[in-house]
Amino acid sequence: GGTLAGMAAGLAPGQRALGVAVLKGGFLAEEVRRLQQEGFGGPSGHWEVEDRFHCGGFARVPAELDAFARDFEERHGLGVERVYVAKLLFALTVLAEEGAFAPGTRLAAVVTGRPFPED
Repeated sequence: GGTLAGMAAGLAPGQRALGVAVLKGGFLAEEVRRLQQEGFGGPSGHWEVEDRFHCGGFARVPAELDAFARDFEERHGLGVERVYVAKLLFALTVLAEEGAFAPGTRLAAVVTGRPFPED
């Protein structure tokens, strides 16, 4: 939540930040609000949390997510870590298919930490 809270606070007008939760429970948005209150005195920036893509919770990799990651790896020649990165890429793909981003929208996907923690 700290990364989203801080990044959202630094957004320019017209920009938005989207956090993709990998944990069940729907608590991330409240955590971001709390951190922004403590750090900035109140809400800051246009942000939201997408809770639909936890895929069953932390470290859960259902067959659909694994298949998505394998397909992404084959098509793009990039390894995809399953706990965080695959869920983020899957979320962005589904959201784009749903029309969540206007044509021509530029996205920056930010992953904090090592992309392959087991390395």
